[in-house]
Amino acid sequence: MPSPFVWFDNIGTKRNETTDFLGKTFGWSANDIGPMTFLTDEGELPFAATCDSMEGVSGWVPYIEVEDLELAVANAVTNGAKVIAENLIGPAGTATFMQDPGDAPLALWKRGEMAKP
Repeated sequence: MPSPFVWFDNIGTKRNETTDFLGKTFGWSANDIGPMTFLTDEGELPFAATCDSMEGVSGWVPYIEVEDLELAVANAVTNGAKVIAENLIGPAGTATFMQDPGDAPLALWKRGEMAKP
């Protein structure tokens, strides 16, 4: 089974500085698309993004792909997660941000149709 971790956002108050740091430190290329800056390495597809701050979330946030977002969120809440922001629509799907019982951030994500340029 492929890894359920499909994406990573770095969320914080200094998006430009963080993007610059990651580029200089790891050689990642940046593509600012407005609400976020996509990060790529030598491949063609981005694997992460730097994003502006979000209340209740800071640092790296892993995205875990699920088939049924509503069911997965309900299951996570039943098991102790706290929802921070629900059903946020992005360029490739819909995500709900939460904290696990240890206060670590994560996003449950349901794939959608890719936005056409």
